Amino acid sequence: MTATNVTPQELNYANHSRDQYDDEIRRSIPGHRELHDRLAQIVHDEFHGSAIRILELGSGTGLTAERVLLLVPGSDYAGIDFSEVMAAHTRNRLSRLSVPPLTSRVICADYAQIPFWPVSERSDLVLSVIGIHHQGTDEAKKNVFRKVYNCLRGGGLFLFGDLMTFRDQRTAALNEALHYHHLVANARDEQSLREWAYHHKFQNALAPMESQMNWLREVGFRQVDVAYQKFNTVLVVAKK
Repeated sequence: MTATNVTPQELNYANHSRDQYDDEIRRSIPGHRELHDRLAQIVHDEFHGSAIRILELGSGTGLTAERVLLLVPGSDYAGIDFSEVMAAHTRNRLSRLSVPPLTSRVICADYAQIPFWPVSERSDLVLSVIGIHHQGTDEAKKNVFRKVYNCLRGGGLFLFGDLMTFRDQRTAALNEALHYHHLVANARDEQSLREWAYHHKFQNALAPMESQMNWLREVGFRQVDVAYQKFNTVLVVAKK
């Protein structure tokens, strides 16, 4: 068993078009749009439109990359996704940008299993949105955080948006209940609800938000803050 606790086949990526998957993820992740709005604002405020070097872990359909690259035209972008279907979606999406990145490289690999430096030189920004919760153990998540820290330049940012739980059991239970209520209220149909409810209950490996923030500090990040939270959906900003 690898550190990553699922396969692309188990996540049914090949059964959705890009637009269908984007619709499903927006319906299924509470605060997905708002998280991206906040992430975009942070990129705008931090980099002021300057070209930067970006590494994305779990590029998905390229939705996050597109939003960010429009804010920092002329940037270098490298993405990693363990699904060739998703990697192809990202490549296609970025090739159609009105202002494409200066360089763009998207590889199909499990980022838990490879070093980051051969994929991208030292980065100004590392992105990971709705993916690290598929690192099946605490140690696997810590290992990714160490690799992120080591590939960032001094002063670089890690924007880490993910599904998380909480140390306080009552807070954890409430946010879990609200997450499932969101799934029921927003599912496209019963089949979609079945898939996403199963995914959340049996395929996600959530760690407490507080623990993950401490792990980021332990690997060396000097500033770690919560920028957005809705139910189990959290955006953490870590600065090297």
